[in-house]
Amino acid sequence: MKKLTTILLMSLPVLILGQSSQFSELLNYYNTEKQFNGVVLVATNGEIDYLGSTGIANRQNGTQINTKSKFKIASMTKVFTAVLVMKLVEENRINLDDKIGKYLPNYQGEGKDKVTIHQLLTYSSGIENKLDALGMTPYQTNKTLDKFIEAYCSGELVFTPGEKSAYGNTEYILLQKIIETVTGSSYESNLTKIILQPLGMQNTQLVKSKEINVGLLPSYTYEDSLGIFANDAPYYPELYFGAGALYATVEDLLKFDQALFNHKLLNKAFTEKLLTIHPELGSTAYGLWGSAGWGNFSEPFYYRTGAILGSNANWIHTMEKGKTIIVLSNTNATNLFELSENLYLLSIGKEVEIPGSENQNTTINSSTDEIKATWQIDLRPTPNSEPYLMDFYITEVSGKEFKGEFYGSPFSNGMLNTDWDKIQFAFTTNDSSNTYFHSGYFSENKIYGISYSEGRKFISYWQGIKK
Repeated sequence: MKKLTTILLMSLPVLILGQSSQFSELLNYYNTEKQFNGVVLVATNGEIDYLGSTGIANRQNGTQINTKSKFKIASMTKVFTAVLVMKLVEENRINLDDKIGKYLPNYQGEGKDKVTIHQLLTYSSGIENKLDALGMTPYQTNKTLDKFIEAYCSGELVFTPGEKSAYGNTEYILLQKIIETVTGSSYESNLTKIILQPLGMQNTQLVKSKEINVGLLPSYTYEDSLGIFANDAPYYPELYFGAGALYATVEDLLKFDQALFNHKLLNKAFTEKLLTIHPELGSTAYGLWGSAGWGNFSEPFYYRTGAILGSNANWIHTMEKGKTIIVLSNTNATNLFELSENLYLLSIGKEVEIPGSENQNTTINSSTDEIKATWQIDLRPTPNSEPYLMDFYITEVSGKEFKGEFYGSPFSNGMLNTDWDKIQFAFTTNDSSNTYFHSGYFSENKIYGISYSEGRKFISYWQGIKK
């Protein structure tokens, strides 16, 4: 039974570096009920209040996420690009009112002599957004920056520049080209010189698909209708350029957060210019958005999201209480803004009502009799394998014991734990030469499990639905 207990604990891995049990409970809830896999950081005026990680880093080998894990941060990259542009403005090498053509004389788009740098920074250029209409296709054939701009960022104007803000990647890809043209150096070189080296951000860099990005997590797309995770569709992440090609750790991002809001990257005047909110343009600042207070946030704050398939990120900085909340995930299964709101409430001493908690006692947890059923589970050996569906039969339930058949092997040693908010289970099966340990939990009409064999040296995660 000792081994069964060990495996049961392994099924819900959570690494907590903070001291608050409330933060810990919230993170555990989001892992078990909301499929959150990632790292969260909460800080006050740059001092970390809580740092925690939970979930699976690599679904092929079962390794766990830790607080040093590196995630693709997707459109958070835009804030770095905005800082690099504003540094050139501060140095009088770029003027925000200048048109694209001054810096890119060979640009072929209609906006060449009509769109300003300010309008690029606020997504108000009016340049046709070909990228979103084409989905992942532009990012799946490798191209140089020039060829990418020619193919996807040189369209007609679909509205008058400055008329409104229409979010997309086009503008920030053009801004990367402008940075490189003005400085005569690569985007990466400028990034390293202006931001990464001065701040000691040793775990932040551009993703390069042809290189080994040490410590960078793979990401997974959650297929909600099937209740399974799948590998992201293949793409070249570097093709997001200055709009979304960076990876980082939460602690590196805290360094960036503090340097930005404390005028360490730009002087005060140009920091304020970057942070100026434009209500007429969807409350965008440069690379960020601002709000006077929304939802559970009772004070003004800035926020930046990022999402490319399974790579998802959320960053919030509040202006009165000095709270920084950063959430990074390697799946798209969880509402990160909702999680961030709850982290914020805890950080200011408010009680958090876990979403949906009022319904927990009316689900499958109300009676162990409800687990007596046939469960269709997916036993695929790796996330990129074809679905491998098998029936898991629970044929008899008596108190905290149950019997059934798993993978063709009958068992009669199943044990249930009904003391938590979900029914936990553990049992063993055997073949001619090995013993297999299985554990997990039931959640409504779904089952989540992990199987382990010491003799065969493997750990396998699986999940399924009630037939």
